[in-house]
Amino acid sequence: MVNEQLSPDRRDEGSIGIGAMIVFIALILVAAVASTIIIKTAEELQQNAENTSSDTRQQISGKVSIADVYVKTVADALGAGAGDTDVATMEVIARISSGSLNVQEDDIKYYVSCKVTYSDASKTFATVDSGTADSKELDGTDITSGTEITAGTTFKFEIDLAATNVDATDTTIDDDDFATATPPGCDAEAGAGEELELRVVVDGGGETLANLKIESITLGKSMM
Repeated sequence: MVNEQLSPDRRDEGSIGIGAMIVFIALILVAAVASTIIIKTAEELQQNAENTSSDTRQQISGKVSIADVYVKTVADALGAGAGDTDVATMEVIARISSGSLNVQEDDIKYYVSCKVTYSDASKTFATVDSGTADSKELDGTDITSGTEITAGTTFKFEIDLAATNVDATDTTIDDDDFATATPPGCDAEAGAGEELELRVVVDGGGETLANLKIESITLGKSMM
């Protein structure tokens, strides 16, 4: 058998060929990894865009506009015997915004926020009254639970402010009120010259914010 020896040139050519193959395989691996990352990133961006679009559509297609808010009843919030000093209930006149779809009577929630200050002004706390709007037609006809309120429909609902003086053992706002199982509400903070913040939210839809300025506790007085 003849023992053939490769010339130095042939050995150099073989080494170059193996090196080129290694570089080619490495490039393929890098390209595969890079394409995987790019595809995954594109999918995430698409999903985020779809979620954002869906949220935006829901906020636009489910919103309540607040037309006006009136003083409905007043009361002696602290029970001090000084006469009616604060708004007890208010009536909200609202309208389903144009383009809103599938807004049902049970979907509308309200939140009234205020700052409750102790009678001796030693402490101040943020308080929120909340509930589901019991919507009615303007003539007082009740809108049945689960009924869709169509876009452009004007309706009304009442907000009954919860008691601030919940312990009812005295005529002051103090630690005893915050120590009870029932948190204080905003009725003692709804006097003339005070402000409340009203937020109306549609489940799965948008929200509307209104700043209520109580210039007077006269029945029927607008608070907008």
